[in-house]
Amino acid sequence: MGSEFKRIVLLKGFQHISDYQFSMIKCLLAKDLRLTSKMQDEYDRIKIADLMEVKFPGSGCVDRLIDLIKDIEEIKDLAKTLRKEKLKVIRRSKAKEATPVKKSKLNKPSPDQSTSTTNKALGPESIKDTPVKGKKTTKTNESKRMNLKKEQSQLPGLLVTSTQSTESLLQTPQMLPPDPSSSSSTKKPRLKAVPKEASREEGFQRGPKEVIVLKATEPFTYDVRESERKMFHATVATESQFFQVKVYHVDLKEKFIPKKIIAISDYFGRNGFLEVFNASSVSDVNPDRKMEISKSLIQKANATPKISHLYSQALGTFVNGVFLVHKKLVCNECIYYEIQDNTGVMEVLVYGERLTRVSCEKGDRLTLICFELALSGDKRQLRSIIHSFIKVTKARKSKEQPFNLESYMET
Repeated sequence: MGSEFKRIVLLKGFQHISDYQFSMIKCLLAKDLRLTSKMQDEYDRIKIADLMEVKFPGSGCVDRLIDLIKDIEEIKDLAKTLRKEKLKVIRRSKAKEATPVKKSKLNKPSPDQSTSTTNKALGPESIKDTPVKGKKTTKTNESKRMNLKKEQSQLPGLLVTSTQSTESLLQTPQMLPPDPSSSSSTKKPRLKAVPKEASREEGFQRGPKEVIVLKATEPFTYDVRESERKMFHATVATESQFFQVKVYHVDLKEKFIPKKIIAISDYFGRNGFLEVFNASSVSDVNPDRKMEISKSLIQKANATPKISHLYSQALGTFVNGVFLVHKKLVCNECIYYEIQDNTGVMEVLVYGERLTRVSCEKGDRLTLICFELALSGDKRQLRSIIHSFIKVTKARKSKEQPFNLESYMET
């Protein structure tokens, strides 16, 4: 049951908080889990969940997370969800303990049932040698045989010869001729449903997963605190799904070429992304390998979500898309953009020197990758995190030639 509580901490807790909030929780847990500064920087959600399971066994790990979350204003409501999930696991555990006793009473066979079961185990030959009790049983069997003969005479294509005994018919099921309408040759091929969202995977995945590269950003430095840490984002697809990928080994950029098929192994699924850390995790496939990706799937992978749709998404969802800048406000070390489409408006909060120094003005188109859907007061906003990426298409360039989202595949 302990793993069930860790599952709550990881999937119902850590998965629904931002990187900044997770860093805050690691800081508050530093004494309990004996985390050094380096550990706080390097340990991810999975590692912290493992440590919490050991330090606070059973439901204790959930209780400890509740104690921390309830004091963080932006996510204090998450504490209620964690309590409910904890109670569900406890109730299921109690129900399982009580179930075996009830089942043993309910499943106790009656004398008639045990006789029937024994006869089935012995088979039809042994049944013939078993004396039949009572005349009523004999009459019942005779009537069944008569009814069976009538039914057989009405079946198309089924002939009963005089040498074929009724008993053999009872023992050998007869197959009806196939219905021409159900023939495989007349079945129409089913069209594969195109997913509306990027597919998700959770935890370590051995793979390999063969995918075709749709697009990739240029590598960028996302952390300069100790040594420069670089990464890039990519979108890949199978014939039926598409995925958002974070690649933390920039030498792999030469493999993430649009329209190239590659194999990904030993990666992690987290927060809607596939995360690749090692160069050995990406390999080439047979040059003759072909993948047929539908145009509709490519369009979905490249599509920008409508702003009205973002208001119905769960907080903590990560968003990619290209948006028109309607307003801009510079405030200390942050920049607030207001993006707009034909369904509504939403605020975008950008902070950190790397992202705020990007030149973007009203009327430009802003490509946002890995922006978290968050809450600011009582309104929603898209908020940059450490792995966010920004690209700007200036308004004057879009007048010379129309903006084409498909061109971003060639980035």
